[in-house]
Amino acid sequence: MPILYYVTHPQVQIDAAVPVPEWGLSDIGRVRAVAMLDRPWLGSIRRIVSSAERKAIETAEILARHLHLAVEVRERMHEK
Repeated sequence: MPILYYVTHPQVQIDAAVPVPEWGLSDIGRVRAVAMLDRPWLGSIRRIVSSAERKAIETAEILARHLHLAVEVRERMHEK
């Protein structure tokens, strides 16, 4: 049976002058995302799907690079 992991983006760089969907990860957020790479469940991931928000894509790309996978971006998969 397939398992679905929902990974939310860690700490973002908040900027009131930038629309929320364009906020990226902060330095702390990047460190936290990289820290996830040593988790035992990570090796079972076969597919990475992300919303089109910058912070989500940045988080997905950290995982994807480590796992040698592509990131599938879904435009309609976003926060409301």
